[in-house]
Amino acid sequence: MPARLLFVPVSGSAGSGEVQRCRLLAQALRARAPDCEAHFALASGTADPGFPVHWLAASPTRVPGEVAAAIRALRPAVVVFDGNARVESLRAARAANARTVLVSSRPSARNRGLRGRRMALLDEHWLVGAELLDPPGWRERWARWRHPRVAVRRFATLFAPPAPVDALRLRCGLPPDAVYAVVCTGGGRHVLDDGRDAAALFGATATALARHGIATVAVACEAPAPAHVVSRLPNAELMGLLAGARVALLAGGSLLVQALALEAPALAVPLQPEQAARVRWLAARGAVRAALPSASPEALADALQALAHDPDARAALRAGARALGLRNGLDDAVAALAALAGA
Repeated sequence: MPARLLFVPVSGSAGSGEVQRCRLLAQALRARAPDCEAHFALASGTADPGFPVHWLAASPTRVPGEVAAAIRALRPAVVVFDGNARVESLRAARAANARTVLVSSRPSARNRGLRGRRMALLDEHWLVGAELLDPPGWRERWARWRHPRVAVRRFATLFAPPAPVDALRLRCGLPPDAVYAVVCTGGGRHVLDDGRDAAALFGATATALARHGIATVAVACEAPAPAHVVSRLPNAELMGLLAGARVALLAGGSLLVQALALEAPALAVPLQPEQAARVRWLAARGAVRAALPSASPEALADALQALAHDPDARAALRAGARALGLRNGLDDAVAALAALAGA
């Protein structure tokens, strides 16, 4: 009988990094260990991940009882919680004799996951983020000392190997040798403090940049011509597109760190307070240029155009990103899941 894994990411609200990360892990696990069977528990309205789904009335953080019921029904060998660590859900996994993994990429989620009651119910706690290149803080050091049996792993980022860029240019309607920019919020439904929709801001910026004469691909955001619009891309194709881009406009979530691991010169617009902290940290190390979400599309397009025409500035950003040493931990993460599942 296949080993069953249940992925329970935060879902159904602003931001989709947790869902996309779990989908990436499930896809890579399917390729590595075909005898593993992935299932998801997601809030209704979340995009179908391409795996069997147990639909929830709301995000798992809000309906831990429904998560517990899904665990009892599926009896998985491993439960992967991403961005949520409700004690009731963790206890249900333990009661079902499942191994438990918590993935924490947001600082607030990391801090909650490192608390004693949660660590006592975990087999592994994965901390994900570029800023984890700094030494562990007191909370992590205490959690490691107090719960030595829990494997605490640190990953700068997780992403699929980039797809070849030549085929992607054609798919996006670009000439084979086109110099291009990528504009992508990273998914989710973000509303800015002034009430504007973040996807609309990014889409308008893509159109303004394209009117400056730079071929621009808008991913997962509506953008009138002359921008080229792609509704959604698999992670490998998005990574390939970013790897070949002259410049990119991104939010401050997981996608930004993935792009910097590929040394893509980026202008970052944080859409949440936690994203703002990450962007400040990266900008202080010379790895990214920061912009305010209050900026107009024309101002953002002007900044991107200036960066696209400044090879020295782009080289400096690449050097800053390279100095961070943002290693892709996907292979190690999938190997850990396969081992927990006994595959």
